[in-house]
Amino acid sequence: MHEILQPSDLFTEPELPYISVVIPVRCELAGLSLLLPELMNQDYPAHRWEIIVADGESTDRTPELVRQFAQNASIPIRLLRNKGIRSSAGRNVGILAAQGDIIVFIDGHCRVPSRSLLSKTAQIFRETGADCLCRPQPLGGSPAHPMSGYIAEIRRSTFGHGRGSMIYNVDFAGFVDPRSSGASYRRSVFEQIGLYDECFDACEDVELNARVAQYGMQAYTDPSLAIEYQARNSFFALAKQMMRYGRGRLRLARKHHGERSLSSLAPFVLCLSFVAPLLLMTNGLLMRISMIPALLYMAAVLVATLQLVVRTRRIQLAWGLIIYPLIHLSLGAGMLMEAASLCLRAPHGWVSRQEIE
Repeated sequence: MHEILQPSDLFTEPELPYISVVIPVRCELAGLSLLLPELMNQDYPAHRWEIIVADGESTDRTPELVRQFAQNASIPIRLLRNKGIRSSAGRNVGILAAQGDIIVFIDGHCRVPSRSLLSKTAQIFRETGADCLCRPQPLGGSPAHPMSGYIAEIRRSTFGHGRGSMIYNVDFAGFVDPRSSGASYRRSVFEQIGLYDECFDACEDVELNARVAQYGMQAYTDPSLAIEYQARNSFFALAKQMMRYGRGRLRLARKHHGERSLSSLAPFVLCLSFVAPLLLMTNGLLMRISMIPALLYMAAVLVATLQLVVRTRRIQLAWGLIIYPLIHLSLGAGMLMEAASLCLRAPHGWVSRQEIE
């Protein structure tokens, strides 16, 4: 049985909740070297929060870096081993070890531009009574890798990401659906709905947030909670990320039937539309007919890219014509791989409430 610590027995300042920041990482040396100093510069009182780094068997100097920061930090920094390697397992390691009334998740390749992230988190939880806080997470590029800037610009566009998500919206404040951008939670949320589903290698946060919504819990977003997510800096890294997302998206659709939609499964259909002409090469008419969806898609890519070129004046036409298909076809390829896999776990793999009591 897993047991969650009860912070109310440890801390006695209800107006100032204790906050646990959980960072699941694997080989995040470069990212953490920037993130940890930004976190330690927070204006929240040092005795009222902690950092937990759940390391998924890193093969670089990530653990050594965390230990170095822990030696000189004014706040507790704990390095825990994540034997499950995946981010979902790392998040669970952090939850089970956390001492906070509030648990905030931040990935190792994020940047925190505001010194008041934690104080705003505590304030908004108190003022709204929300169970979950969402946050804008705009994509940013690395100055050392110009390609990451192009990928970020294209990825955060409507055609590169979608219309329904609030994750890139830095203007809206109010109650929202938690699915796309929930990131901070009251401890009681996990006691009610369970932990992250560790069979997810991606979209584990969306899956958990789907349960938050199903339980009727309230979620709130505010621009003051924004952090920056670092975009991938190469075509290969982007394709790998999107394939993982594709596999996670299909697992999500299998587990939660309510998460199925035409837009979420469109990359799957798109990928099939590119494969179909190859399978029908022996029949000229059917092959030409089967090429129509792919040709319509490429026309849409051209239009979206031209709009982005005009709007930003930074993106070259060639980048959009490459990166948009790379995003969508990699998502679809991940879905195809997941559909073809013979080792899918049963769709009820999350840790239940009974297992943590």
